[in-house]
Amino acid sequence: MRPVQSHSASPWRMMCGRGVALAAVLCTLLGASVVAADDDGDTGDPVIPPGEEQLIANMLGKGIGLQYCNLVSGGVEYSVIKATYNCLGNQVMVELGNPRNATATSIQTGQFAITVQSGSPTAGFQDALASLVRSQEGNFQWTLPQHEAATANDDAAE
Repeated sequence: MRPVQSHSASPWRMMCGRGVALAAVLCTLLGASVVAADDDGDTGDPVIPPGEEQLIANMLGKGIGLQYCNLVSGGVEYSVIKATYNCLGNQVMVELGNPRNATATSIQTGQFAITVQSGSPTAGFQDALASLVRSQEGNFQWTLPQHEAATANDDAAE
């Protein structure tokens, strides 16, 4: 009887097998990094803390005119400040948010991205608003949602 010779796997088969194994390892690592990113303590966008109403009113120009525009209304919606101006009979809606959410049309200050949501502001309005925001924003501090919860839990434990 003649001995059966053992043939090694073809190089193509070996390469495919290694490629599949490498792909499986990479998928596992990617999945682990996504889970780790979810657990890094950042629960979302920074929020606007309570008690900043007067500062926000000052930043928006309450009681003063900005390039023929007057503040009609303004308010905080968790992580953005929304304001409506009357600009020579035209209603202009503006949003001030965190700079990390800026769009291509936003004007950025140190702590805010100012974006016109609707309407046509007068010439120079956006620059005047940005200047006013810059003059007041040094007194403003964004808050991280989970940080507030952790601080409250730490205070309760003491």
